This record gives sequence, C-alpha cells and structure tokens, in this order.
Amino acid sequence: MEASSEDPVMEQQVNEDSCPTVHETTSPEQPEAGDVSVGEPGGPAEEAVKLKEGDTAGGSVKYQPNWSTLSKEDIVDKVKGVIYGQAIGDALGLATEFMTKEMAKGVYGKKGPSGYSDIHQDFHRSRWDKGDWTDDTDQMLLILQMILDRNGGVDKLDFAKRIQNWRSHGFSEFGDLGGMGIGMTVSRTLSHSQFLTDPHAAAIDVWERSGKYLAANGAIMRTSILGVANFNDLERVVANTVEICKVTHADPRCAASCVSTTIAIALMLQGKFNPNNKNQLSALVKSSMEEGEKTLEHSDQKVELKDHMTASSLDKLKLYDQKTMGYTFKALGAGFFSLRNSKDFREMLLKVIMEGGDADSNGAVCGALMGCKFGFKALPQDLLAFTHRDWLDTQVDKFLATIGLN
Repeated sequence: MEASSEDPVMEQQVNEDSCPTVHETTSPEQPEAGDVSVGEPGGPAEEAVKLKEGDTAGGSVKYQPNWSTLSKEDIVDKVKGVIYGQAIGDALGLATEFMTKEMAKGVYGKKGPSGYSDIHQDFHRSRWDKGDWTDDTDQMLLILQMILDRNGGVDKLDFAKRIQNWRSHGFSEFGDLGGMGIGMTVSRTLSHSQFLTDPHAAAIDVWERSGKYLAANGAIMRTSILGVANFNDLERVVANTVEICKVTHADPRCAASCVSTTIAIALMLQGKFNPNNKNQLSALVKSSMEEGEKTLEHSDQKVELKDHMTASSLDKLKLYDQKTMGYTFKALGAGFFSLRNSKDFREMLLKVIMEGGDADSNGAVCGALMGCKFGFKALPQDLLAFTHRDWLDTQVDKFLATIGLN
C-alpha cells in the first residue's frame, strides 16, 4: 500500500503505497519516503502509445482462440491466478508491512506467518480483518470494475472518479468508512484542483512540485489487471497501462514499472513464452524490460530498471530499507525476482514478505506475476480464504464473461 504517516519521521521512512493512515498531513514539497532520486529526470515521458483525444480505449474485443497458443482453460486459470494471486500477496504481505527484516523475523520466526491467522495485530494491522486485502487490491478491483462497466474500455477520467469515490467511501459492500492505505503521491494528486477534470495534469503538477522526485509504487501495485484485458494487443496493453498509471504517478519510472509487469502478464497469456522453461523465461523478462524501457528518457534509468528486474538476490534489492521501501523499482524487482526464481508460490511469497519493507505492495506484484506463471489451481487453498471471497468470486466471474473467457 502507498506509504504515508502522520508522524513526520515515519513519513520519510515508509513507502508511498504503504500508508498507515488515510489522511495526508505533509507538505506537498516533502519528498515521499519511498521515492529515490536518480538525478534530474527531466520532463515526464510521453505515453508509449498515445490515445486520440476523447478515445477511452474502446470496448473489449471478446477472446478469440487465435490470441494464444494456450487452451482457453489454461488462459482462464492464469487470469484467475493474476487476480487471486495479487490478493493473496497483498493480504499476507500486510503481516510484515513497514517492518525491518529483523523485526519480521522477531515477530514471526524464521519461516514467517503460516497464514492469515498468524498476522500480528498491532495498531496498523488491526485495522484490517485477518484475510482482508489492502488498498493495493482495492485499487486493482476499481480498475477491474471500470473494465466491466465500460465493456473492456479504459478511461482516465472514469478511473479518477472511481478512486476519488473510493478514497471517501471505500467499498460500501464491505462496510468501509473510507479507503485505507492512501499514500503521499496518491493523496496529493487526489486533492489537486484539476484531478477530476485532468488527472494526468494534476499528477504532473504534484510530481514537478516535488522536484521531479516522486517515483513510488502506488501505480504498479494496482495495474496487473491491465495485462489481462486485451492481452492479445500489446500496444493497447501499454496504452491502457500508461493511461491508468499516470492518473496519479507522472514519473516515467512508474510507467516503466507498470508496463514491464503488464506486458509480462500479457505475453504469458499469449503463450509466447513458457515461464517454466529457463530460456523462455529469460526471453520473457527481456521482452518485458524492453517495453518498459520505451517509457524512460534517460540511460541511467534504463540501467537501473535492468538492475532491478534481473537482481541476483532479494538482498540486492534491499526491500527492507526504511528510507526507500516504497520506490517503484523495488516492487518491480521483487515481482520479477519471484517470477524468475519461484518453484512454489507460497515459498517464494514468504521469502519476499519476510524481507519486510512495503511487503503488501511487493507481495501484490509478486502474487500477480507468480499467479500468472503457476495458475489459479496452484495457489495455496488456505490463502484463498479471504474475508470477502464470495464477493471477489462474483466480480471475477463477471470480468471473465466481459472478456469472453466464461
């Protein structure tokens, strides 16, 4: 989740999308803790694929067998794996969110939490029921519902209205009083006077006022579903991803993170690469990285993107670092490390969340990518026992019908 806090010291330590409070209290000029400056990035990147004025990315073309080399059954299994896998990673990641690596080990032991019932109930974690996901998956579901209501279409103004309403009311079906977990970048952008009329301009203004410093993980944590919708058309996947990323996050590094992730999901759904084959997995990562690089303007950012996507160990990523935990490349790196090295969903997820840091956002990205790799049927059944499982099942069934996979 996006990080922020009413404690000005903690606010510089936690990441953007792992916020322990709903309301933002810091000055718009205060850099958010999860952001890392890698030099003056210049102006915001042009969208990789620009939509024409007024174009809302149209409606969805129903699935056709020639979209993929996989069977329809296997595609459905992977699509459900993305959605439920993200929710698992988010819900279990809450267990160690904002903790250091040492703190996580002290609370849960070396192996980590065995399930939702083990989640330590301090003030932060006690605000969610055990087995409930956080704002990361809430916002992903806002995108899913937009796709449903627009028959496959994606529109920045529509999403801006949805996330603004969620901020105030949460999901009424769950008895929410408001959206919990909103972090600094999102909060500042949603509070901007232009947000509901031109969210991209609002996000750019917030970014520029920060000194072009903000590059947090509030977009990558929510956009995995955009690798599913219209997965046959990679240009459209990129356009939709950037469109929704830039509603709140203008930094090109945020777009690169989101695009790399959604393209990896789309390519797995197309059957272009088998993620369980070492050579094909390497090619998948390379192709995804190349698409992400197209949104970046500076060579040093491209090098950093590669370093995170190909990290040789979790320790290299320093997910636990309290000053940089919410940097968008951290969540990206965690996700692709999991994709490249996982043989078992639960085992790898626990390794990631026991690193501490912004564990629910890292877990969400890991869960979505591993869920696509392994499929829904391989997900741990006990971790599918969400607080709102029946409601989620209904939303997923509607989504599959909308894209022709029912």
